[in-house]
Amino acid sequence: MYFNNELSGLKDRFLKSLLAQKYPDRINFFLWELKFLDCFLHLQNFAFASECGMLDVSQKMLKNFKRMCATFRSIRPNAGSDNAFAYLKEVICKRLCATLLNTRPDACSDDGFAYWNEVIWKTKQEFRAKYSFPKTPLASNKVDDDDINIHSPKFVMEFIDAVVGNLNVLVKINDPCSLLFVPGPKEQIDQVSKELKLLRFFVCFVSNKCIEPQYGHTTFYIHALIEASHIAMVVWLHLPVYGNGNQDLAPSEVSRLLSDFISRNSNYIDVLKALKSTIPQAQNKHAAESGIVETPTHNLMVGLSDQMVNLQEMLCLLRDNLIHLPILDLEFHLQDMDSVILDAGLLIYSLYDIEGEKEDTVLDDMNRALGFDLPRNIEPIKVMVYLVMQKAFQCNLPRVHGLGYVDFLLKNLNDFQGRYSDSLAFLKNQLQVIQTEFESLQPFLKVVIEEPHNKLKTLNEDCATQIIRKAYEVEYVVDACINKVAPHWCLERWLLDIIEEITCIKAKIQEKNTVEDTMKTVITHTSSQLARTPRMNEEIVGFKDVIENLRNRLLNGTKGQDVISIHGMPGLGKTTLANRLYSDRSVVSHFDICAQCCVSQVYSYKELLLALLCDAVGDDSARRKHNENKLADKLRKTLLSRRYLILVDDVWDNSAWDDLRGCFPDANNRSRIILTTRHHEVAKYASVHSDPLHLRMFDEDESWKLLEKKVFGEKRCSSLLLKDVGLRIAKMCEQLPLSIVLVAGILSEMEKEVECWEQVANNLGTHIHNDSRAIVNQSYHVLPCHLKSCFLYFGAFLEDEVIDISRLIRLWISESFIKSSEGRRLEDIAEGYLENLIGRNLVMVTQRADSDGKVKACRLHDVLLDFCKERAAEENFLLWINRDQISTKAVYSHKQHAHLAFTEMDNLVEWSASCSLVGSVLFKNPDSYLYSPAFSISLILLNFKFLKVLDLERQVVIDFIPTELFYLRYLSASIEQNSIPSSISNLWNLETLILKGISAKTLLLPSTIWDMVKLRHLHIPKFSPENDEALLENSARLYDLETISTPYFSSVEHAELILRKTPNLRELICEVECLEYPPQYHVLNFPIRLEILKLYRSKAFKTIPFCISAPNLKYLKLSGFYLDSQYLSETADHLKHLEVLKLCDLEFGDHREWKVSNGMFPQLKILKLEYLSLMKWIVADDAFPNLEQLVLHGCQDLMEIPSCFMDILSLKYIEVDMSNKSVVKSAKNIEETQVEDNQNTNFKLVVIKKMMWKVDVGVNKGRLETFKRLAPLPGIKSVAFDFNKKKLTVTGDMDANEVQLVVSKLRKRGML
Repeated sequence: MYFNNELSGLKDRFLKSLLAQKYPDRINFFLWELKFLDCFLHLQNFAFASECGMLDVSQKMLKNFKRMCATFRSIRPNAGSDNAFAYLKEVICKRLCATLLNTRPDACSDDGFAYWNEVIWKTKQEFRAKYSFPKTPLASNKVDDDDINIHSPKFVMEFIDAVVGNLNVLVKINDPCSLLFVPGPKEQIDQVSKELKLLRFFVCFVSNKCIEPQYGHTTFYIHALIEASHIAMVVWLHLPVYGNGNQDLAPSEVSRLLSDFISRNSNYIDVLKALKSTIPQAQNKHAAESGIVETPTHNLMVGLSDQMVNLQEMLCLLRDNLIHLPILDLEFHLQDMDSVILDAGLLIYSLYDIEGEKEDTVLDDMNRALGFDLPRNIEPIKVMVYLVMQKAFQCNLPRVHGLGYVDFLLKNLNDFQGRYSDSLAFLKNQLQVIQTEFESLQPFLKVVIEEPHNKLKTLNEDCATQIIRKAYEVEYVVDACINKVAPHWCLERWLLDIIEEITCIKAKIQEKNTVEDTMKTVITHTSSQLARTPRMNEEIVGFKDVIENLRNRLLNGTKGQDVISIHGMPGLGKTTLANRLYSDRSVVSHFDICAQCCVSQVYSYKELLLALLCDAVGDDSARRKHNENKLADKLRKTLLSRRYLILVDDVWDNSAWDDLRGCFPDANNRSRIILTTRHHEVAKYASVHSDPLHLRMFDEDESWKLLEKKVFGEKRCSSLLLKDVGLRIAKMCEQLPLSIVLVAGILSEMEKEVECWEQVANNLGTHIHNDSRAIVNQSYHVLPCHLKSCFLYFGAFLEDEVIDISRLIRLWISESFIKSSEGRRLEDIAEGYLENLIGRNLVMVTQRADSDGKVKACRLHDVLLDFCKERAAEENFLLWINRDQISTKAVYSHKQHAHLAFTEMDNLVEWSASCSLVGSVLFKNPDSYLYSPAFSISLILLNFKFLKVLDLERQVVIDFIPTELFYLRYLSASIEQNSIPSSISNLWNLETLILKGISAKTLLLPSTIWDMVKLRHLHIPKFSPENDEALLENSARLYDLETISTPYFSSVEHAELILRKTPNLRELICEVECLEYPPQYHVLNFPIRLEILKLYRSKAFKTIPFCISAPNLKYLKLSGFYLDSQYLSETADHLKHLEVLKLCDLEFGDHREWKVSNGMFPQLKILKLEYLSLMKWIVADDAFPNLEQLVLHGCQDLMEIPSCFMDILSLKYIEVDMSNKSVVKSAKNIEETQVEDNQNTNFKLVVIKKMMWKVDVGVNKGRLETFKRLAPLPGIKSVAFDFNKKKLTVTGDMDANEVQLVVSKLRKRGML
């Protein structure tokens, strides 16, 4: 920005000229000159500017620039001419030589720029000879009151900013060929720039002290303006010096400027003395913005004494902590703070006036000379430093906490005192007292969770919040002590205050009788808040007429492709309705292919294609390597000539539909697409034949039925009085389904009494005005405090993201949201928290486990997600940093959040410097690509020294593991190296480690990994110990480790060694390399608590060299092995509690036969067989007595399903996919018997039409064209090849025997 409009116009002409494109450095040089000229002309109303000649030389230079621009403007070459610039050079040379310098053209440089450079330099030389610093008395620069704005601090600060900006240009230029290059070190220029900034800070400080300017202040502003203008003039006259032969002149002038600053400190002293009598004004939002401490700190002389060193340390602490502190947090301390700062300033600036000052000046001499008692004067500064440090930390704490934080702190206090005993020695007594106090408060925190409806709920939760805040402070003090970032006296005082505050909290609790009994007795009952909410059958309520209408559109209507668009406001149930139709058996059976995807506001086109392909033809990891065009083409060809049903959910704009519509071919076969959107325009744009459906609101009857079902489940409301209140509440929800289920969530947690429901009705009456957010806010308000942090944490996820529950729970635990309870696993407690949120209708279940009904995946409605993001930001809990969001210290650096979520890693660099207290960094991006930035992410992450959770979702490649972040409890990322450093053990708090190597090689683990005793989850694809001997020598065991994936076992001994070191393992996913073939099966004893075991073999089929023994195993998956009946029989003897058995890609021995004897797998509920070579299956009558589900995929050689399945009364479901007719026939016979003879009304048979056959092939790329001859055969839809796995996959509607005939013929011809 330019002050002078005429110069601003000149600047624009320069930038728009052709010259700017060809010679940017020369244009930048002229712009630099113009900016200084602009500053000088801005001072035309001041007497000192005229008296020193500043205005005269400025006017002369302005005329030169005008003439130069006029020359440029008169040149009009053709824009497209290649010789345009050559023509311009010629004109400049001739015209400048002839008219301006009166010389011949051949006497000047080749392009004319040198002439202008010479003109500017000669003008400077003429003026420099007669210029001197303005000596005009300040009084003569006084102006009328009408012109007070000219001398306003804003005017002065803007002027200083302009000068500093031009100085910074010189500092940044390192190219010796640049016209703006300054030879030699640039420290002096940088120092002058800093002095100007400090002068600006001082001006800002003075202006913020007084709203009404006084004469003395105005005089100071003019003085500051003279100082800044003098610096600008000296720099302009002497710099830059490129090509002018004056390299030795400029540095001396700059040095003189620096000495001038020191010699005029009396001006600062006069102003500070005047300010002592004023009342502080809190004009700025943040104290640091006024530069309140920067100037005196910078000018502090060091080396005079230890006291002065201490003073500098304290002022630096004061400055650094004020950055994070809003003025409002100091409103009761402003007077004291101002007094401290002014005294410090007077003390420091007075030091320069001591006559005969020497380096060996002693403290007593200095005190006498200044009339100060330095030790006494420093004491108030110490008090203020402590106050500001404490306030700066406290104001950044989140207002929503996890009650498990005290557990984390108590564990760490012992570790800290053991690891850093020397550093913490002087705090040992205080820490022991604090530890005892926190342990005494644990029963109270337990009561807060277990009795959320206590009549003193609000008081309890307030006290709990104060306790957690004190725990945060203790952790910070301990860290500050270890890392020596604060003086001992400050930290010691802080801990003493914390002890006193905890005592007050305990007294408050005792006074209100909330803990008096619970401190003495142990609560043995388990609260309903931790129990799982009973699940009802999640069928849709209402919209019967709409469902029938849409079902008719899907099954009937036009023969061509049709798009059924559903649109309406958020919360109407568009997605629920669409999913209901998509899963309707009468609808699904009508289509050959069903696939769905959720678009959302921010989406990845590639991820949408992958999701659709996964549903259409099955999952294939190799597919992720393909680009979008190839995936789109694959999807289009897959759907071509097939009748398909596609669900495209949550489309926000037309462009998203444009991306997808080309993938959906119209083969005139009644294919249908269901599309949901909030916007009528999108629905109309996507429609083909059918008109868009605007989803109506609920009627009153539907509203009540939904409320009743959500509150009472399968029961009915028996109380007429309660029903009357319920009808009124349902009506108040404005017929919006989302609002109804949210209110139902509130009612379900209350006593079913009229008075309680009336209270809810009264509260809703003041909130609801077609605003579902108000109901969300009410639902949040009634949440127990231990659930609020868990709920707000959903704000860290993407819109419409399906959230894996295992991952969510691990994050919750690492964030200390889960309060421990004796005898219960944290994971079980966390599941209770989640079920509670589901029961309140705040979280939607997207997938449950077939065996036990536990939630496997969930998501949040868009309205709830938006609420979580907004409320989390308000509570200092979570902040989303979007790719288009600009980091500015003035806005954000003063307010840190507990958790940060990023969409781009580049944002992390911008924000890292101001986020030292952040506890979590979460990377969220809808694209699945691997992000490997050019800069060092790990170095950036070291700024987050309190980081506990680093979740980069294995999408981001870090250059090294930041082992200095010893608070880390959760780490998920990708790494470049093929081994993990031994220093990983420095992360002694780590509980979850999820790493992915970017290469396919086995990742080597150091033996120090077994020293990480807090590790609970270790997930690294294909890892192996780096040194087996070191592993044997290390006797440590990881007793807390519960899940491991995916170790690479090269031998039985190797497996035994790992299992011995993990005695409490609950889940193991591993790859087995069978190098040995023992004469009889070796029984491998897995840990007694193991519940889930998945064994893989990625290479050729081989026998498992051990028999599995795991007495409490519930889930077993075997993949890629050679098996026989004997092995499975022996294994079954050791797996009496097995509930789920999955056998995938297995080769069967014993003539491809499997015999199942009586009593085998007595507790098995789910049996899934995929791609087995099994032909004959013999099952005894009493086998599988508790089986509920049987799934057969790709078992094309199997002749039939044994008839004994007809008599298993517990059987509920059979699914047959990619199998021959005889298997389908036997399945239908079982269905008939189960339903008609056994009256098993819950039984369901699903036969999937799509079929695939996989056969081993010695395929090479030369045979590709030969194999393609299969595709045109009748009934075959597609042929796919996997060269790595040597697999040929044929997909189609042919009978399995027909395909086998074709394959047999191909084999005879040597094609397979």
